[in-house]
Amino acid sequence: MTSARLPVVRVADYALDGIAATLGAVTPEQGGALLGIPGSDTVTQFVHDRSADVTSVRYHNTDWLIQEINQVERRTAARFKGIIHSHPRGMPYPSGQDRSEFARSLELNTALTRYLAPIVTHDVTTALDGHELVLDGCRMSFFGASQSESGLRLTPMRPVVLPVRRALTRAGFTAVDEPALITVGDSAMLGTTGEIGGLGLVTILFGADYPATAPLVFLGESGPIPLDWELGVPGEDRLERVVGRLRSRPAKVPLQARSAGLLSPALADRRVLVVGAGSVGSYLTEVLARSGVGAFTLVDPEEVAAENLGRSAYRVDDVGTPKVEALARLVRAVNPAAEVAGYAAALDGLPIEDLAKLVEGCDLVVAATDDNQAQGRLDHLAYWFGKPAVFPALYRGAEGGEVIMVAAGLPCWGCSTGGVRAATAEQESPLRRTDYGTGRLIAEPGLLVDIHHVSSVAGKLALGLLHPDSEDVAAMRFAAGVRERGANYAVFANRPDYWIFASVLADTYGQYAYQSIWLAPSRDEACPVCGEQEGRTDPTAYTAEAPGADLLAAYRREAAPGE
Repeated sequence: MTSARLPVVRVADYALDGIAATLGAVTPEQGGALLGIPGSDTVTQFVHDRSADVTSVRYHNTDWLIQEINQVERRTAARFKGIIHSHPRGMPYPSGQDRSEFARSLELNTALTRYLAPIVTHDVTTALDGHELVLDGCRMSFFGASQSESGLRLTPMRPVVLPVRRALTRAGFTAVDEPALITVGDSAMLGTTGEIGGLGLVTILFGADYPATAPLVFLGESGPIPLDWELGVPGEDRLERVVGRLRSRPAKVPLQARSAGLLSPALADRRVLVVGAGSVGSYLTEVLARSGVGAFTLVDPEEVAAENLGRSAYRVDDVGTPKVEALARLVRAVNPAAEVAGYAAALDGLPIEDLAKLVEGCDLVVAATDDNQAQGRLDHLAYWFGKPAVFPALYRGAEGGEVIMVAAGLPCWGCSTGGVRAATAEQESPLRRTDYGTGRLIAEPGLLVDIHHVSSVAGKLALGLLHPDSEDVAAMRFAAGVRERGANYAVFANRPDYWIFASVLADTYGQYAYQSIWLAPSRDEACPVCGEQEGRTDPTAYTAEAPGADLLAAYRREAAPGE
């Protein structure tokens, strides 16, 4: 029988890779199970029977393999197709004993109309027949066993490789797990979820006729999207062609359909570093994503807790998930084309050289931590690398707050906070209390609406700072006005008669609450962050100290005898 007339067995390339890496990499005999699409001679999964009882001339499957087959069939739509095992060199065909095993398996598995029984050998130098292929130094000879009136019929089968892994790799797709067979309606489809640079979270479902027919592609929570599937292109290159067109399409337009003249499409090419993914950081990330910002780097060490749900962007399903992962998922749901990198680590847990790269590689820093030491570090790095930054903070009970905008020519965060707090020292401080053991601000109750009132200003300044001066849009003009006035320190009152507002605005008509004052702090010429150029210090030479080290040193100095 010519190869063109042989029955076809379709095998996913990643299953073949698994066979070559196990059975093909060791001396015979070894074996494993094949699973795939129900009612079809299509293999989508290989399970290696690594603990089988074997000799150089015999393979016998384990009970573990039977249990694993049952587990796979319960978890997925894949069904048992047969057993593949290896033979000594020069014997690329089933033995008499193998044929007996095939007949017995067909009797036990009545749902099987054909039992797939490939043989692996290390004979790769002789010519291949139509039922064979070679991969990574091993020969795979494909056979199918079926029952006939005259007994067992063993037929060579022509292998056709399904370029799933190779197509995904060429398209830039990254996923944690191998594709899994699932049931969609009445059809079995091979599904996988991962990321593609420039597209974000992507789910792809391959049908039984792939690559002759296009897969279903979902971007984020939307889809499936229509694909221009080019049959004139090699099968493993078709998905890459599709991805290239998806990347080049103007995905940012719908996000800015209602903000023409207010924001620029240039935001799609900007990356924002957000440090702190709590109530402020999560809100600002969502605002920037909805405004069209195309890339984010998120840093936060914590997981989403139930108590976070009332004041942040997270949902019930996010509880127990690292905040950076949950927030990345939200960003991709808003804009599937967004790129998101997450670091589930505290700022002082990142090596300084890694943190410096994150700052240097972004277009804007959002410092939304509850740690003044961390804010100071980000301030120093952002100023050193010439990156604009916003520093939002809530006061006690979220009854007020502040937003500090830092950019070239303006005072740094340290100079701004030091000058303003010194000038208002006679007033009772509205600042939140500090945990003296960690240096972090103590969490306090506060209304979400008050948090958003302060944070929204940080968001508008951030959007303005992300635009070049050549982009004459409203957000850029707003931030430019702040810069021109030097009034980069904004303070806010969310309740009546709050802090300095009661006296500063006492004679101003129509005042009640939700007020703001824009202060113009001074730059200290001796400041190591923003002072004279020759006096500035390199923040990458920073050495972290353990929390409380300063207090311990002070205590030891005070307790030292004779002093």
